[in-house]
Amino acid sequence: MLTLTNAIVFVLAGLAVAANAFYLLSIVAARRFFFGRKTDESGELPPVSIMIPLYGADFKAYRNYALFCGQDYPEFQIVFGVREPSDSSIPIVEKLIADFPETDIALAVCSDVIGTNLKVSNLENMLRLVKHEHIIIVDSDIRVGSDYLRQVIRELSGQRVGLVTCMYRAAEAPDFAAKLEAVGITAEFHPGVLMARMIEGVKFALGSTMATTRARLESIGGFPALKDYLADDFMLGHLIAARGYEVRLSHYIVETVLAPIGFSSMMRHQLRWSRSTRRSRPAGYLGLIFTYGTALALINVAVARASAFSLALLGLTLIVRMTMGWMIGVHHLGDKILKKHFYLLPVRDVLSFLIWCISWFGRRVEWRGRVFEVMKDGKMMQVGDEAIAQNDL
Repeated sequence: MLTLTNAIVFVLAGLAVAANAFYLLSIVAARRFFFGRKTDESGELPPVSIMIPLYGADFKAYRNYALFCGQDYPEFQIVFGVREPSDSSIPIVEKLIADFPETDIALAVCSDVIGTNLKVSNLENMLRLVKHEHIIIVDSDIRVGSDYLRQVIRELSGQRVGLVTCMYRAAEAPDFAAKLEAVGITAEFHPGVLMARMIEGVKFALGSTMATTRARLESIGGFPALKDYLADDFMLGHLIAARGYEVRLSHYIVETVLAPIGFSSMMRHQLRWSRSTRRSRPAGYLGLIFTYGTALALINVAVARASAFSLALLGLTLIVRMTMGWMIGVHHLGDKILKKHFYLLPVRDVLSFLIWCISWFGRRVEWRGRVFEVMKDGKMMQVGDEAIAQNDL
């Protein structure tokens, strides 16, 4: 007779086997992407406006912004935006303007609000200073090479391409919590991105780069269409894809600069993303259970009392998981932090599973010093005035 313990062991083993299949398919998805279509080097290079919304001085901000000023590109503009005249990032932008007089740099300072998401309100305010039809929206912690604009804009040149977005790897991770987050970016998050691309195409955007045109943006209702969503980057790509345009994943890999954030701040950040995803895409979020092979195999060992089969399954799972992480994160995405701290990958896997479990309880998230409740459609509503450190999230 099948006991409850045996049933649990059977289910856990099945889920671990399914996770191994996911790992192997992720390797296939990565090979298809990285050995597939390449950028057409003959495309036109129209004038571009880069939009970088700011909220406080980011970690090593000047160096990050200066790299955008050094683009090998015929004509471009950089528009920064803040909500308050006291924002600590303003002196950095002013120094940038002084140091790069040949670069067209504008700064919008405006506190007008169009919705709950203040970043989107910032972008709407910045749009008044944007000169060009082609725009690229970039998170403020992103670092790029001098060929960034040439590569990304050429991928946007297709008639049915509505948006181009980029994968990213960590450039710096100063403390232990930042290292754990960095490992998760290329060895956990991006395999899921590549799998989604292979199975159903890209129907979302990543905040590291969102290249589009004003016409495409206006076709979805402009920034006001995103004003109440927590995952505004996801929704921008989703809405453009819903209009029948292609959302293209670029072969250009940008870098994100992680600040020393501490474990509690990292957990808040991860829970914010997890609860937002769960509320906006519950079915897909539930399906993530099939990606947590390391944690599931470990639990199986405990429940099965370290049976020979459970130990063998754990060993196999670790081999396949580590192979996938190395192939995608280190080999394809060139993540030097993951390569140096590869031993953290199983730790990150277990932590991600715990965050996934915790995220099913509660709907509140902390972001930019405010507390929100995430609704079923992914929109957010402020529910309190609790304050946290400005750059914690």
